[in-house]
Amino acid sequence: MISRFLIAFALLCCTAARSEEWPQFKFDARHSGNAADRSIDPPLLGLQGAVALTDGIYTAPVISEGRIYVVDGSGVAFCIDATTLKVIWKTPTQGGSGNCNNVSSPAIAGDYLHFGTTAGIYQVLKRSDGSVVKALDVSDPIFSTPAVSGDRVYFVTLGAQVFSVNFAGEPQWSWDFVKEVIGFTGNRWSGEEWHAFKDGRVNWKDHFCASRNLAVDGRTVVIPAGGRVVYLEDTGTKPRVRIIGEIPKQHGSEYPAAFGLSLGEDGAAYVQWHRRDNAARTEILRIKPDDTLDFGVVPGTETYIDAPGLMSFSSVSLRGDAIYRTRPEQGYGFCRHAVGVEKAAPLSPAASICPPILVKDHAIYGGLDGALHIVPLEGSGKSWTFPTPFGSPITAPAAVADGRVVYGGEDGYLYVLAPGGKTVLKAENLAPYRIRTALSGKYADPKYDWYTNYGNMACTNSNAQGITPPLRMRWIARLDGTVKHIPVCGGGRIYTHTAEGQVIAMEQETGRILWRTYRPGVFLSFTSPLYHQEKLLVPQSGIHGSVISCLDAATGRQLWEAPFTGSASWSRQFPPVIQGNLAIYASGSGKYAPAGSAKAYAWNAVTPTSGGEEVMSFIYSHDNPYYPLDSKPRIWAWDLDTGKLVWEKDFSEYGAGGNDCGIALMDGELYYSTFFGYQSAQKRRRGEKPGVNGMTAALNPATGEVRWVTTDYYVTAGCTVTAKDGRLYLGGFNQPDDSTKERYIHCLNAKDGSLVWRSAPVDSAINVISAGDKYLFSNARGSLCQLFDRDTGKIAYQFDLDYACTRFTLSEPFLMGANMDMIDLRNGHKLVATGPAVDSRECLGSAVSNGRIFYVSQASGLVMSAVCGEDAKRLAPAWETR
Repeated sequence: MISRFLIAFALLCCTAARSEEWPQFKFDARHSGNAADRSIDPPLLGLQGAVALTDGIYTAPVISEGRIYVVDGSGVAFCIDATTLKVIWKTPTQGGSGNCNNVSSPAIAGDYLHFGTTAGIYQVLKRSDGSVVKALDVSDPIFSTPAVSGDRVYFVTLGAQVFSVNFAGEPQWSWDFVKEVIGFTGNRWSGEEWHAFKDGRVNWKDHFCASRNLAVDGRTVVIPAGGRVVYLEDTGTKPRVRIIGEIPKQHGSEYPAAFGLSLGEDGAAYVQWHRRDNAARTEILRIKPDDTLDFGVVPGTETYIDAPGLMSFSSVSLRGDAIYRTRPEQGYGFCRHAVGVEKAAPLSPAASICPPILVKDHAIYGGLDGALHIVPLEGSGKSWTFPTPFGSPITAPAAVADGRVVYGGEDGYLYVLAPGGKTVLKAENLAPYRIRTALSGKYADPKYDWYTNYGNMACTNSNAQGITPPLRMRWIARLDGTVKHIPVCGGGRIYTHTAEGQVIAMEQETGRILWRTYRPGVFLSFTSPLYHQEKLLVPQSGIHGSVISCLDAATGRQLWEAPFTGSASWSRQFPPVIQGNLAIYASGSGKYAPAGSAKAYAWNAVTPTSGGEEVMSFIYSHDNPYYPLDSKPRIWAWDLDTGKLVWEKDFSEYGAGGNDCGIALMDGELYYSTFFGYQSAQKRRRGEKPGVNGMTAALNPATGEVRWVTTDYYVTAGCTVTAKDGRLYLGGFNQPDDSTKERYIHCLNAKDGSLVWRSAPVDSAINVISAGDKYLFSNARGSLCQLFDRDTGKIAYQFDLDYACTRFTLSEPFLMGANMDMIDLRNGHKLVATGPAVDSRECLGSAVSNGRIFYVSQASGLVMSAVCGEDAKRLAPAWETR
């Protein structure tokens, strides 16, 4: 067996006459990625070797004097001889098991190596032997890489504290965004202190996180923090605030998240931002001598919900007037943009969340496909691909020196390509996907898992696990994607499915990334995973094809996939339900495009078709009550072990539609409800026989046999069906037909579909009716909230906390909202916890699983967990573990 720490190398004498340097992330303090003086010859490159580290690698290596320096996910720093690939030294960092997911790439500053850790300690090591020169405890996670400019090194914490230090790590000055801009002086990670500070809940104006990298141009430090762009001038002994820049209002006015920052040679800042639902672009900010800003946009980078193209999650790289950019969209993985040119030029198809590196004639970037890609910058000539043995994504940029290309993989290996390299890699699987810190506490049993988007197969969206404020932060991690579903837990892991096609598993206890997979062709799939007995089922939809992916929950390995049709749109976040050995799912069929063929089938933009062909927008609005004739409501059931189709049901005899539907299981029965829009009136206008506007049915889940059908009551888009205690609850966004302006919640007898009660009129009932043992809750878009008497349907209490379209969950007696909000329903609606404001959008609430609170930000690229009660006394976050 090949050594764990050194895989045989074939090249011993490839060192150039002069040793080249790669001192920091993306080559320079501006993070331009532009290393035009470096040449590589791809046809001559081969594997020199690979070095096994202790965890997945999410940072970029640096190179100096023939040595490679890199930090792995567990915060262990390595120094490796670039010629022999022998480990010269390795230095672990403190913080315990929570010191994981380290993304702060190291930087070389003279004789020292600088980097930060998620444990909130800024490390300065002696490059010669790895000894610790300085361990600056800032008690705040550090996600940003240090930037070296002149005789200073700059870094920012996740909590937006900016530091200037000298090469030896001695602080020169600091500046605090939270104190200076927001005016909050308490513990920024304490919901209890935010609750005391705020008159009400936190919101987008309180967003403060600096989760991505700062950049430096000379003495001007540029920081993406709290959805703003901060310009500080280093005057020597203190910073001077030049401006707190704000991204222009576009598809919303809330402060957007920054997913990447680079500076041009002229100091212009290129900010990849995102507000909501794929509404994103790369903004250009140019600061003027009077400390004001001019704004511009990189052409071809703007994306939106009803436009083709997915947004980017990394910083751009710059050379002259050309802007190079990656994104997680197959076919457009790496593109060149130019000022004055409207459309991007695709240079490589492989999807990516990794920033590109530009050498003399080529670009180098890592793919979500687990390969390194080397692409001619001019767009002509052969591209080269170097796959890694386990297919794990490469998400951090490479370093290039002396003809070598050095990069890390999420499989835990540091790879080195060199001219003439001929090593045949027979690598041991380091298995970073194995859980290292098991879930603990009185609710660790699987029966307490929140294992699907709505909590359970009945879609009650509710549990009760004894949570109580105050909450204590447990961990927080980056997420390079957007998400529309509630976190899903099972097997000691938390799972997320990004709208762009990534599936990511993390430890519930620490947040440590275990594995990441990617499926090409996924387009704005707002769908949730389902965990079941070490399998993970994920609907992954795209305009040109959709599949149910069945993955090994422990490793991410695909077990099978099965095709389905339809659009997930806003309504169908739910995954399959499981009955026995069957996975059952529902959706519609039909043709789709980013923009529909007529207003009735569109979000905003309309693209007319020839011959009057009806085409639906892939993402369409809730209040879109019409569907093309080719939209057929369908249900599928697959064998859970093989993916073989067992039965299928088509309800198109009742109407057109099927995407605005819901399914639930209760007492061994499958319940299905769908909306056909205002089909009855539409058919009358067409001169056809009037139909019905929706249906609800009970089926035998083993065979698909229909037990009963009612066309009198049904969900009305934007809401699933809820089943509890022999009853079904049906809500929705729309009124049930176009003869009324009133909307209702209907409660049906699950035995026969007869009406038990109809609620008083409501503004709407979106997402799901939450049915707990004590409370029956629904909210409208906007967000008027109601509690109902479950016997009569009368509104027992209502309130409005001025949310938007928040997807709440219920963990009795608390309603769980965005940004860790907790609302006590026992006596009115008392807000008992709020914050920190890690997301500027309020689309998602948190979920309680295994006695922990889990929250994923829809817009801002963060996922976090909190604990309470006894767990809060024994479990500290890594930045408080000393």
